[in-house]
Amino acid sequence: MVYEENAEGTIIRRTIMFIMGSYGESTMLSKSDFDKLDERLKNITSQSVEQIEVNSDLPPTLEQLEDNNKTYSIMAAILFIDIRKSTYLTENSQAKSMVKIYRSFMRMAVDCVRKNSGVTRQFLGDRIMGVFIDSLGDDGVVIDKAVDKAINAARSLLTVTNFSLNKHLKNNVNGKIIECGIGIDYGKVLVTQVGMYGVESDENKENEVDCVWVGNTTNYASKYSDVASGGEIFISSNVYKALSEDYKSVWTESAKYKGKKLYQGYVTTDYYLDFWEELGSPIKIEEDNTVNLDTSEQLADGIKEIEKLQNKLIQKEKELAVLEDRLKRENQDLRNNCEIAKKEKSIADSNKRDAIDLLRQERIKFYDYLYSIIEITFLKPDYISRVGKELWGMIINEYFAIGKKLEYSNDEITRRADCCLINIYSVLGMYEKAYSIMLIMARTNMYWVNMEDETLQWAKTQYRLGEVENEINKHLVNYTIAYERRKDFEGYIDKIKKIRGF
Repeated sequence: MVYEENAEGTIIRRTIMFIMGSYGESTMLSKSDFDKLDERLKNITSQSVEQIEVNSDLPPTLEQLEDNNKTYSIMAAILFIDIRKSTYLTENSQAKSMVKIYRSFMRMAVDCVRKNSGVTRQFLGDRIMGVFIDSLGDDGVVIDKAVDKAINAARSLLTVTNFSLNKHLKNNVNGKIIECGIGIDYGKVLVTQVGMYGVESDENKENEVDCVWVGNTTNYASKYSDVASGGEIFISSNVYKALSEDYKSVWTESAKYKGKKLYQGYVTTDYYLDFWEELGSPIKIEEDNTVNLDTSEQLADGIKEIEKLQNKLIQKEKELAVLEDRLKRENQDLRNNCEIAKKEKSIADSNKRDAIDLLRQERIKFYDYLYSIIEITFLKPDYISRVGKELWGMIINEYFAIGKKLEYSNDEITRRADCCLINIYSVLGMYEKAYSIMLIMARTNMYWVNMEDETLQWAKTQYRLGEVENEINKHLVNYTIAYERRKDFEGYIDKIKKIRGF
């Protein structure tokens, strides 16, 4: 068979070679490949790192970077803009809608950054990084500060989001609107190339290279955007100190936690461009105080309520102890008068039952309150992370301890909060605990199972996926679930087989 060597013929030839197993020299890493890679890694790690200062309004491009340890050093303002609750938005939107949202968001971000003399880097779907460098005059004096450019870009982004992008999304994309948080830091950044070019002279192999931005400035700007609320700009003290005086009046000192890490800086909200009043009313997501409570305030209130309930329980237990002691003394004193003793004992027993009932009611209230704290974590990974592993451990342990005092079985206690417990343990990286809860849910829940992806991936690495598959299969084989639920449970089996590669 003969193929013409034109563009179409080349594609056909390569496709057939790939199917026949002859595309490339090997389908896995050979000993020769290992030796070459080992030598390459030795060269990278043993070479010294050379820093080149950049004296330009723009950072280096990928084409300017070399495949070695030569890096470019720049003083830059780094801006990150991030769509808030993008996971929830994606889960509740059609794919075609998300195409429109992401494309318009990206276009807006690039345009706003460019119009303020910056460049965009690291397109990550729901977030973009902007880079800004000081502009110098012929005499070497700064005529336009990088931090001023970044602040104006942030103002432009918020203005366009709330007065243009959300208007068109609402009208054309099923009423969807977005809100963004912006973080900015200023400092030294190193830029270097990573990846590799096509294998030697093989034209069939594509170049897989990119550049990375190394340094605390990039990391902090990213974290600031993570903790910034919708419509908020969060900047570091380095940015605030370097700002021109005209930009300093709108900021308020602030400190926010992400996990156990405290980030201090300055914030401002709805900092639009000067002509914003000419644009009409902004379109933005209204704050829902029933959901978006400040985490620290909510946690403080929760702890206070727990302490009150604990004090009540302690007091009731003391009263019960006093009552039991009184019964002993009365029985001893009234031993010679059986009828009176019986009467007193009957009264005391009644009081004891009332006290036990009251104690049980208090425990039920405490148990329900602990459950409400766990339940509020649904679809809130940021809230879970901020509370932290130690405090969640205390809350969950107390939840199970009170449940056992109420004589609930472990399965009953687990089943009530199974979905949320899986989410909490998964976000905290405690996949073994998350998987144990998933097994109980699969065995006892006749309606659905929280098939959390990262926990299933962990189970695959531990060769334990078959456990949850067996529990789900039992429901299907024994017809223990309603007919309208069978399709969902069959879907769970398909998902597990897909992860296992079947």
